[in-house]
Amino acid sequence: MAAFETGSEDGRVDSGTRGSGDGWVTLASGRVVWGRFGAAGMLLRHRDDDGTERFLLARRAHWVHGGNGEWAVPGGAIDEQESPVEAALREFDEEIGAIPAGWRLLGVHEYVAEEGVWSYHTCCAEVSESPAYHATLSLENDEAAWWTVREIDDLPLFAPLSAAWPSLMRIFDSA
Repeated sequence: MAAFETGSEDGRVDSGTRGSGDGWVTLASGRVVWGRFGAAGMLLRHRDDDGTERFLLARRAHWVHGGNGEWAVPGGAIDEQESPVEAALREFDEEIGAIPAGWRLLGVHEYVAEEGVWSYHTCCAEVSESPAYHATLSLENDEAAWWTVREIDDLPLFAPLSAAWPSLMRIFDSA
């Protein structure tokens, strides 16, 4: 994968037909995670006209595994032979709506839960638009909103996102 990737005119990457990655994986620790081939999500940053950075997060529905109404990155299972970026874009589209055209990948953070078994990839991207996604949300999310870093500090974040947040900010800061 190139250090930077760009979306197509409609903001999507065509991943073709893939074997579904849907399914639970039990790690050696006994922890159960979603995604037979791992999982991926997309964290978007937009800069307002005044330079204020805003990040898009989704409030997970209570019924979703580990949801608890916490704020997280839209994402899900990686399908067979799908790259983490392709999976993150597909999942974003399924859960939130179309990613804005002209997105630019800044980097990917990988959290390895168990080497060779399961990992989560957070794809960090810059977008030039900050659309509202209320009308296109799937049932997996109760809400999606753009937040400043200061506002995010006060949100109930999904624990894995909270743990990865400093690393994710380093990706954005280095772009």
